[in-house]
Amino acid sequence: MQKSTASRAPGGWEIAGSPGHGDTAGTMRKPLLLLLLASVPLWFTACGDDKPPSGEPPADGGTDAGTDTGPAIIADPEVWTWVDVNGTACGNGARTGIGINPTQASQDVYIYMQGGGACWNEQTCFIQPRASNVSTGYQSAQFQADATRSAYMFNRGAATNPFRNMSFIFVPYCTGDVHAGNAVQTYGAKQVHHKGAANVEAWLPRLVATFPAARRVFLGGSSAGAFGAQLNYERVAAAFPGAEVHVLADSGQMVTPAGSLQSTWFTNWGVTVPAACTHCTTDFTRYPAYLATTYPASRFGLLAWDRDTVLSSFFGYPADTYETLTFQLLTSSYDGRANAKYFLKQGPQHTFLGGLGTLTSTTGVKLEDWVTQWVEGNAAWNNVLEP
Repeated sequence: MQKSTASRAPGGWEIAGSPGHGDTAGTMRKPLLLLLLASVPLWFTACGDDKPPSGEPPADGGTDAGTDTGPAIIADPEVWTWVDVNGTACGNGARTGIGINPTQASQDVYIYMQGGGACWNEQTCFIQPRASNVSTGYQSAQFQADATRSAYMFNRGAATNPFRNMSFIFVPYCTGDVHAGNAVQTYGAKQVHHKGAANVEAWLPRLVATFPAARRVFLGGSSAGAFGAQLNYERVAAAFPGAEVHVLADSGQMVTPAGSLQSTWFTNWGVTVPAACTHCTTDFTRYPAYLATTYPASRFGLLAWDRDTVLSSFFGYPADTYETLTFQLLTSSYDGRANAKYFLKQGPQHTFLGGLGTLTSTTGVKLEDWVTQWVEGNAAWNNVLEP
């Protein structure tokens, strides 16, 4: 196993490849009673730029199912459908929902949590907004125009795509709280509904009813969604006690923020941390170690750029300090653990999954192969660290 070290000098930077566009098909309408979970908007709707790599709308069509009357979601197979979910709220208080693209090819579900920044006061929420969709909300119209649905990771026709045979669930991001809050705050003259975790608890029963035979649940996300996937792991695992639940955090390294930022975030957002996660409210690095230790049968994968300028800005550090803290995190919370591994590249870039089918480390490891090993629980799954 390669050992991480913060003393390594930064090397050549590589740019992640852009995602391909997938194909979807299917016209028969069936009750979905034997499927699993998934999720969508990704790569670069992360903490900073909320624009997909292409301005073109998805080519898969898709439908709007509205709000189902029963808990189980009825949707056409292998096309995207938007479903409003009662009890959810965006930052502006308006209801939101989830996107679903089910299949009967397997009983595996991929839940993808969208990224898009974060906000915690009037300045970051309204004056110079740093979080996506907080004021506008996210509903069917936004979903229908979201090109993320055509990302390579959702391409069922790509023979090597590790997610191709799973049911997909797309969790939009519009709460400014990395999908982890349950609070309503007033910043200046406006309210913000930080209801990310409450939204998860609203749509989880719908997914459990829709996929009662779920075998494996893969919980992923990019940037804000990557933090959301980790912070919501226990909610998802509790909802699916008979399934394996694994996490893939794309640009979500849990470095402790500068100064009092973590306390401010957790307080304003209403984040609940497990009581057993000792000191996790003040030391973010303890959280991934807590997950890996408490749930040894689950796999926790991290994709990280060592000098990620988007995350370093949000966490209040210059890039070189953030790099040092990232390597300290890898050493303390990942190295030496059989079920927690990282794929780390040198560079200031942000997020990986947009380049799932094209990105390769300088050591010759393809990102797609590494993610496939994470999905399969392959014994060859290991840390990737560029020299």
